[in-house]
Amino acid sequence: MRVALKFLIIIMVAFGSQSGFTQELPWDQHYVDSILPRLATMKGDSNAVDQLNKLAQMYFSVNPDSAILFADRGDSLAETINYYKGQVLCLVASALSNITHSNWATATLKINKAMPICQQHEPDYLLLMYNVMFAISGIKGEFDKAAQWKNSQLGVLGTYSGPEWVKWPTYMQLTIYYTNIGQLDSARFYVDSLKKYFAKYGGQGIAIERDSYMALGRLAQESKENDLALHYYRQAPFYIGMARVYQKLGNRDSAIFYAEKELEFWAKLNSPHNIITPADILAKEYESINPTESNKYLKIYIEALKKFYNTDKQLEQFRMNQERLENELQSKDADNRNKISMIVAASIVILLGGFSYLLWRNNRFKQKANQKLEASYKDLKSAQGQLIQAEKMASLGELTAGIAHEIQNPLNFVNNFSEVNAELLQEMKQGIKAGNYPEVNHLAEDLETNMEKISHHGKRADAIVKSMLQHSRTSSNQKEPTDINELADEYLRLSYHGIRAKDKGFNATLETEFDPTIGEMNIIPQDIGRVLLNIYNNAFYAVAEKKRTETEGYEPKVQVSTKLNSAETGSGKQSVIITVTDNGNGIPKDMIDKIFQPFFTTKPSGAGTGLGLSISYDIVKTHGGELSVDSTEGKGSSFTIQLPLV
Repeated sequence: MRVALKFLIIIMVAFGSQSGFTQELPWDQHYVDSILPRLATMKGDSNAVDQLNKLAQMYFSVNPDSAILFADRGDSLAETINYYKGQVLCLVASALSNITHSNWATATLKINKAMPICQQHEPDYLLLMYNVMFAISGIKGEFDKAAQWKNSQLGVLGTYSGPEWVKWPTYMQLTIYYTNIGQLDSARFYVDSLKKYFAKYGGQGIAIERDSYMALGRLAQESKENDLALHYYRQAPFYIGMARVYQKLGNRDSAIFYAEKELEFWAKLNSPHNIITPADILAKEYESINPTESNKYLKIYIEALKKFYNTDKQLEQFRMNQERLENELQSKDADNRNKISMIVAASIVILLGGFSYLLWRNNRFKQKANQKLEASYKDLKSAQGQLIQAEKMASLGELTAGIAHEIQNPLNFVNNFSEVNAELLQEMKQGIKAGNYPEVNHLAEDLETNMEKISHHGKRADAIVKSMLQHSRTSSNQKEPTDINELADEYLRLSYHGIRAKDKGFNATLETEFDPTIGEMNIIPQDIGRVLLNIYNNAFYAVAEKKRTETEGYEPKVQVSTKLNSAETGSGKQSVIITVTDNGNGIPKDMIDKIFQPFFTTKPSGAGTGLGLSISYDIVKTHGGELSVDSTEGKGSSFTIQLPLV
């Protein structure tokens, strides 16, 4: 399976960019501007068909939808006037443009329509049909079919006497085919034929020249001649080939650069099978350096795969076309009912046969897609795990500065009282020697008091360190009795001192109102602490940003309150409500519904992962609670955590 998938990717890379089968024409704006206004008034003759075909070829790599429109118009007109050559070329142009959008069924039907026309009227273009079907089979990963079309190509190549330019893509395809199956000597044989066409037609800027450079690059790459491969790929230019070489050489920056250029081009043309390879490269190259970017490209990769394998919509379109045909036929004159019934019956039989074939093919596609998506899903889960861990470490970094400040106070007490106790012990020794026992007793009382203070502050430092360790380690998923007021207060101060460590000039008013009747509640403290820390960090970030733009009369303020809600929740239990309010800039209305979505952030690029609130939302849900937000743009936000009291 791994070999098959590798071959599929190579075939897709090889044929995804091809358009030389119909001698794709370079864009000519002057021609387009002059011909478009005249189309409506043109006579319905072969010249009009040729112009439509020419427009389809020009629009192929600019706007495939427009190319399909012009090609289909040309096909319809050519069929009306029995202009077979023009009809064949328009059908091929339409098929290739549909391939760009991964519309396999439509593309195949176009060629199936052209085949009998070629056999009966234009046999010189049969090789062109084989070229297109070889490309379709190769891109879809139907390697047995591709081999059959290859044999058809070879069967007519020796005696072929049609347009010479049709042989050029044939030699190019054969070069790629034998390269991909490892028969490099056979590939080199066809390269020699390929180079003859370079000598004869090269330098004219037609698409097949670009694709031939790609074929030469593929052969050089498989022959371990990376410098030569890059040389040919640059001649094309063939960005995805260059990205592949640089990826193999370990040059990440260049691999990313060229893969992004390739992805940008095909995304504009909405071509799923051409998006798959660059997205795959980018997801893998970013995996170890930027998990967020890696996950973004992994999503693009999976979405492209789904579209690549999906034929359901195409089948539905055929069903709709069938219904439309029946309705049109039924609306004809009653005198033709019998004839119409026969046509409908024949159409249904043909269409059902086509549907059966396409459904069978669809099942094959889906089997391949499921295997591919399963592997992609594992990659996605792995990337998400890395991102979540990165978010945890980011919030741990926020904690560190606050912890350093908080732990310094109890350590100062411990150090100071230890020094005082050392002096008291010296005085006690002197008092004992002098026999002044009342003074010794007084010193012992002071010593005992100081030791209690040392113990108190030592335990305080120990609690802070434990909080940090709990936050950084993987959750045990074990609930334990926790003082929610103490937890909320502790993380509030840690978050505040964390932001002050990064911005010495930052100050904010902290207001707390804790309900003393709550007592302890069963929660996973490190998880709820992570939720509180995320919300606090966002609140302080919001007021700090507003302070930078509104200096006059603005005082940053963050309020935290807890309250025992005596009303029962949906689960039939009382709840505790924790509210965090800031007077920052608030959240825009068009963003508030997305605030808990993964990877969504209102912060500038690089300032946040977009995972903090998403993870917090999931944690609260896991506790059976609710996390909500209320915000007024320009005035501030209020986050509410409701947890069941258990």
